[in-house]
Amino acid sequence: MHLKGKHVFITGGNQRLGRAVSELLLKEEIKLTSTYRSSATAAATLVEFGAKLGRNVFTLKMDLRELSQIADAVSKAIDHFGPIDILINCASDFYPTPVLSCSEEQWDSLLETNLKGQFFLAKACAKKMLKNGGLIINFADTNGEHPLKNFTPYVISKAGILMMTRNLALEWAPKIRVNSISPGPVLLPEAFSEEQKKRAEEKTLLKRLGSPSDISSAVLFLIGNDYINGFNLCVDGGR
Repeated sequence: MHLKGKHVFITGGNQRLGRAVSELLLKEEIKLTSTYRSSATAAATLVEFGAKLGRNVFTLKMDLRELSQIADAVSKAIDHFGPIDILINCASDFYPTPVLSCSEEQWDSLLETNLKGQFFLAKACAKKMLKNGGLIINFADTNGEHPLKNFTPYVISKAGILMMTRNLALEWAPKIRVNSISPGPVLLPEAFSEEQKKRAEEKTLLKRLGSPSDISSAVLFLIGNDYINGFNLCVDGGR
């Protein structure tokens, strides 16, 4: 798929990995809609970044836990830029939830943000994509296939993303391609100790952490290769 002039809708595109993806894609002359839940300041700086490149960035406040907000955001994005060509489901919550202290509220919030909301966002975008063609890229996690102590709801949500990707690819082919990316140790949580960071590095074959550009370039690869569908690309240093 050629990017110039395409409408890309990204969740969480204002911070961390999503920001790296947004900035790289803006250099490709796209039209970008980026959603945020609480990072209004970061969203404003993304608009400024786009303006310096001569790009129009449309930012929207949206909570993936609220289905009405999802439908409203998609409608506003289409009104602003026209049909959505590419959806990038990047937004995600990540925090420890030891099983014996995990509350129903935490379970619901993680599964709704990381899986349920992303499913219904894909559904909302697909209604137009099934006529015009399109691409969906979901952000999974290498821990979607491997246990992670004290993060059970999180890893369940990411395992769900992996199967959602495969099933949507099956159901919506050949008009819509659906792939996922599983980042490894890139932009570790700020609360990680030096010992935890070192352990994360040692678990990779390359013995180092990845960078945001490793992830954004993977997104660009999946966009550019039209013969990849239903695939999960691990960008994890061989972990």
